[in-house]
Amino acid sequence: MKLTFLGTGAAEGIPSPFCDCEVCEHARANGGRNIRKRQSVLVNDDLLIDFGPDIFPACASLGISLTKVDVLLITHSHSDHFTPINMEMRGKPFRLATELPEMTVIAGPSVWTLWDRAGGSDASSGIVRHPILPGRSVQVSGYSVRAIEATHNSRIGDAMNYIIDDGRVKLLYGTDSGVYRDHVWEDLQGQAFDAVVLEGTTWRNRPGKEHLNESDFGFMLEKMRQTGAIHDRTTVIATHFSHQGVYPHAELEERVGKFGAICAYDGLVVEVNK
Repeated sequence: MKLTFLGTGAAEGIPSPFCDCEVCEHARANGGRNIRKRQSVLVNDDLLIDFGPDIFPACASLGISLTKVDVLLITHSHSDHFTPINMEMRGKPFRLATELPEMTVIAGPSVWTLWDRAGGSDASSGIVRHPILPGRSVQVSGYSVRAIEATHNSRIGDAMNYIIDDGRVKLLYGTDSGVYRDHVWEDLQGQAFDAVVLEGTTWRNRPGKEHLNESDFGFMLEKMRQTGAIHDRTTVIATHFSHQGVYPHAELEERVGKFGAICAYDGLVVEVNK
């Protein structure tokens, strides 16, 4: 399974244009891996996770095409993870020379409410909607996808993380969630993931309810070891970083590395093998 990180930032990205904190100023001065667009990951060239406001410049800067994508997973309806106009841009008037595969979009009710309110057309965008809730599974285009409850966006309650299995590698995609609730750990019991993508939004801050800091990141990994969800060969990747909660990339990479994890950056490609 190939994972390409199109963006690794939280809602404001790094640097935020309205911020002069140490992290933002360092990113402006040094560029490179310190620059983070909003979070999105491409799996195997044909499955995309989240579709936020930076997807177009991310693909342009990385030389990536999404023409093979026929599955889209949306974690939740916050604007940095789902921007409705992106799906409209799949319409034929915006790609006269290109034929695209029909794209199955897997998302919770609040995403579909946002899409409908924006006047989105499934037919003209070439999509097939697949509403899903935590605890449900779907088989699509060679993938087995199971939604699990994220501890996030509690006012709406349909934020999700995903277990994705392409028949060779099993991935847990876990961004925009605080520490999982007890019943979610039951879902993860004995899963034996080959890769885990886990957020670190508020890394240097105090513990919160809807994101992970450094100590909660460590707690989640230890709990996964105890439940058999991760093992010595599991590839662990930290991502989804807020300028208000992390360090410049080099220092953050060092701190993440103490957990045996990879610190993601925009453009990182990870090949995960069984």
